[in-house]
Amino acid sequence: MKRVKSGIVFLLLWVGLSTCQSSERQSPDAPKQITTAFYHWKSTYNPTHSESAELKSLTINKLYLHVFDVDWDEKTRQPVPKALIRFGQKPVGNVVPVVFITNRTLANLSPAALPDLSTHIAQAILRISRQNAISFREVQVDCDWSMATRDRYFRLLTLLKNKLRLPLSATIRLHQIKYTDQTGIPPVARGMLMLYNVADWKRIGTRNSIYDADVANQYISFVSTYPLPLDLVLPLFRWTVVYRNNRFLTFLNNVDRKTLVNATFLLAQADSARFMASRDTVAFGFSIRRNDLFRAESVSAETLLHEKKRLLEQISNKQLTFALYHLDSTVLSIYSRETIHALLRPLP
Repeated sequence: MKRVKSGIVFLLLWVGLSTCQSSERQSPDAPKQITTAFYHWKSTYNPTHSESAELKSLTINKLYLHVFDVDWDEKTRQPVPKALIRFGQKPVGNVVPVVFITNRTLANLSPAALPDLSTHIAQAILRISRQNAISFREVQVDCDWSMATRDRYFRLLTLLKNKLRLPLSATIRLHQIKYTDQTGIPPVARGMLMLYNVADWKRIGTRNSIYDADVANQYISFVSTYPLPLDLVLPLFRWTVVYRNNRFLTFLNNVDRKTLVNATFLLAQADSARFMASRDTVAFGFSIRRNDLFRAESVSAETLLHEKKRLLEQISNKQLTFALYHLDSTVLSIYSRETIHALLRPLP
């Protein structure tokens, strides 16, 4: 991703959207009205036949489409766009563009530069929507902001909302649910509660950074009192986290425990999810050194189904979107069709 300097308009491929929104007051006993959705988080939007067929069979017509990141460039001392999406097909149905902004961008950006950044983002969205004859009613911003960057992030959201003249939604992490006094409430119409990446993947002692119920339990009781209407997204992805000399080295996307078990150069540890390299070698696309540690992470179908029910009962608003992350045949293949259908089925 490259980032534009002041006065330069973003150049990126983009898609518009239409989305579902807000809830009317209903009886406390009324069942929740749930719209189901998927996230798409790949560099090219070009679903395979099986992915398109899966969306159709699941009657999914809402897609949260990651279109680019905004990151900080140390050389130019400017925010730069990265991972711009390309299109092999035109998205259909309701599409919600998602922009990911790194926290270090906000930490380095001066408050005076926020209007320019919001202008670049808004112009890009409007231009690409015109080019593709797509109308939309919502944009989602994804950022794991901190206390130090809160004011700048919230100001950016307000500027962007005013320029687009439509509602924004923002991703919300569990720690931002619990510590609202410190992290604040973003000035958006809705929050998308991300029930993944709940633990620190940088720590070698973490058990499962994608989802650890013991960690999540410290936060979930605060969901019911969060002042924004909430939607919910659960993880389908899996990965392996690699450490060298007790420090994070890399992620291996879609590499699971079964793959590690079959690797002859890896020795299983007491923790069944951990493996250690017994020798130097080359595998998984990089050079491995003896004693590199591999930790396989995923979330079981049983856990996903349980947490879906528990979180939907905690969320107080009656209308919401329930999404799965993310649309990829490799990701979907590890779960049975029955599991996916059960996840997307309304609560009894």
